[in-house]
Parts: sequence; structure tokens; C-alpha cells
Amino acid sequence: MSSRVLSPFTREELNKIFVVSPNYPDRLTSREHNCLEFKESFGFGSLGKYIRTAAGFANAKGGYIVYGIGRSPHTLLGLKGDAFDKMDPEKLTHYLNEHFDPAIDWEQQIYELGDKTFGLIYIHESVNKPVICKKSADDAKHLKEGEIYYRYRGRTQTIRYAELKQLIEDRREREQLLWFKHLKEIARIGIADAALFDLKTGTVNGAGGNLVIDESLLPQLAFIREGQFSETKGIPTLKLIGSVELTGSPAKTQGGKVHVVKTQGIRGTDIIRTFLNNEKVPDPKAYFTQIAWESSAFLPCYFHLSEAGLTLLEAVSAIEKEQSTTKAKFKLIERLKSDNALGVGMPSNANSNGQRRLTVRKLLISKKARADVQGKELGDILDMIRTLSKNELPISYLRQLLLEVFNKHFARQDQTINDKIRRAICYVDYLHYRKDDDAE
Repeated sequence: MSSRVLSPFTREELNKIFVVSPNYPDRLTSREHNCLEFKESFGFGSLGKYIRTAAGFANAKGGYIVYGIGRSPHTLLGLKGDAFDKMDPEKLTHYLNEHFDPAIDWEQQIYELGDKTFGLIYIHESVNKPVICKKSADDAKHLKEGEIYYRYRGRTQTIRYAELKQLIEDRREREQLLWFKHLKEIARIGIADAALFDLKTGTVNGAGGNLVIDESLLPQLAFIREGQFSETKGIPTLKLIGSVELTGSPAKTQGGKVHVVKTQGIRGTDIIRTFLNNEKVPDPKAYFTQIAWESSAFLPCYFHLSEAGLTLLEAVSAIEKEQSTTKAKFKLIERLKSDNALGVGMPSNANSNGQRRLTVRKLLISKKARADVQGKELGDILDMIRTLSKNELPISYLRQLLLEVFNKHFARQDQTINDKIRRAICYVDYLHYRKDDDAE
């Protein structure tokens, strides 16, 4: 039996894993920890090492193994080939069960981010700790019979005394609580009327004798809560105190996995590109709310709000409901309430610096600004875009110019220029798509 989280691959959990750097869009700022490990590639050749990590997670709090991430820095490499997608789950389950006891419960997910694909395996925390290696592998290099592995901060190793002692004490405490609960229930029912139902064998043992239920019928039993009745006739019915969840034969649910799911991720570059390309997406609200999970709040939001049909008040409410704790979430709420700081003041004609920037502004107005410039000239173009009024230039021209700038310069990882690019894009988005209502 394993302790299962409701869903380990929610958008919130995936966002916590795939935190993309605002200045290095091909890197993650996420770091390995006691619930997360990165691997560059996937292959059954390193299976011993993989399942050692799996056992460590199972003995701790559960965790993720993510394939397709560079070691240092954590570059978004993606998986090559389809080995992960075509992995036989029975093979991995068999290998886990062959080397560890009790069974390790796991799930698999494929995550697509941009044009790259990543593989994730989630290991559920085991209830029946400790999970012990029962068979050596790889000449005992990674797996050694009798050893117990535990996940510490950023690494898996043989368990230490303190953690092993805690596992044993926790198990003893759980067993004592279960005994107390069952004895209390038996006392309430009465010893002569109580019976024990073995869910593994289908045997019911009581004072009046034994009853054996055919294993094939176990999933078909209709359980009803105490105080309720079954309206379906002809189905065997048992009174239920508490709750029961049947998902198949118990022996098959341990050490197994659910079906593989593919998830398409949304990141800051996707939010920018869909705006600059004036692209209609199936779920514009998802693009908007994703900003709350990004490293920077300076991403175009009003275009996606307009597509989603949300008012500013509704937008603030939607962001407040996101479970993110990033600075971007709170900065985005500020932007939605008042975004007046995006604009840049008109430069003065009284000095050479102001005259230079005004010349760049004239190039913009005449649609002669070029995206292939660099340094100060590029910075001036981006700043002068933020002095424009709504009617001075068509949005189609600004979109095309900014798309060329984004494609040529954003991946070069110049933090100052990248910030200017984001803010210029946000200003155009604000200028043409913000519809003010009472967002206070």
C-alpha cells in the first residue's frame, strides 16, 4: 500500500518544477532537493541508479525524477527519441518489485514545453516504510541487498540512524492507532456480531464462522454508507463504516502506474509569441493566469484577457486564486490595478542624449527603425516605443518590429535588453488592449 497524492502532475506542481529563468529562457532556476531530481536522458541502462532514487523518495516524502534536464546549469535539453514514451511500464514495475519490498507506487507523465519534450516519473510516498532492497544489482554499485535508501537534500543515499529510527517509530505509532480504531469499532458493534473482512483474499471471519467471497466479485460489491440504503437490486451489498475506494484488484494497484498523459506547458516566451503573432489560443485565460507562475510579471496580459472576455476585476480575482507564491503574482495584481508606470517620459531636446533618442523616435514614426541594431541604439528603440500614443503607429507594425527584436535578441541573455524588450511589449499590449474598469 502506498500514500497517494491526489494528482502529482497538476499545473501548479509542474510550474514549481519548470521555473524558467527570465534572463536565460533555455534554463531552469529550479534546483534539486529532497523531492526533485533531474536527469539528462532516459534509458534502461541506468535502471539500477533510477530505482535507487525511487526507493529513496518512497522512504521519504515522495518525489519527481525529471528526464531531459541538464545537470549544471539546468538547461532545458529535452528528450531525444521516444524511449520514455514507449517505455513498457510492466518492465519498470517488475524491476522495482524484483529489487524492493514493499512495492513502490509510481506514475508517469510526458511534458511538452515549446518544441521540447520531458519525461517525469513521480514516486509516491510509501505507507509501509521502510522500503528495503531485497536483491543486489549492478555488482552492488547502486543496489545492495538489505540496504534502505533515503532521499536527503538533493541526493539519495543509505539511510542514517536518525531517519531510520523515525521511520520505525512512525510505523509503530500508525499500527497502534489502527489497533485502537479497530478495537473501538469492535467494542461498539459487539464482539459476537463483529467480523473481519480480508480484502486480499475475500474471506470474512467472524464468531458465526467464515464466509469466502469469490475474488472476481470483489470489484462488483456495492458498498453503502451507514444510514443509507441500496436502491439497486440484485447487487451484493455490505454496510460501510468509513470509506472504500476500489480501482481494481489490490495486488495490481501496488507497484503500478496510471496511464501516460501528455501535457502541453505554457511559459513566458509562449505568452509573448502568441501576443506578437496575434495568435488565437484555445484557452487564453490559461495564458493569462500562467504569468502568476513566471519569474517576471512583465509579460503581455491584456491581449489574453480580451480574448478570454475577462474584466480587470475578474482578472484580479483569477490571479488571487492561483496558488503561486512568486513575486510575479503580486506584481501582476499591481499592474492590473494600475499600469501607468509602463510609459516613458518624452526626452528633452536640450541635450545630446535627448536629441539622439528623439531621432530614434522619428525613425519609429516613419517606420524605419531596424531590429538588427544593438547596444544603446536598440535600447533607445525599445524605450521610445514606450513614448508612443495609441494612434501614432499601427499595432501591426509594432508587433512585427518587436517580434523581430525578440527573435534576434532575447535569447542572447542580456538581462538589461531582455527587461527592455518585455516592458516595450507590455506597453504595446497595455496601449491597445487594456479596458479600464473598477479594478481597485
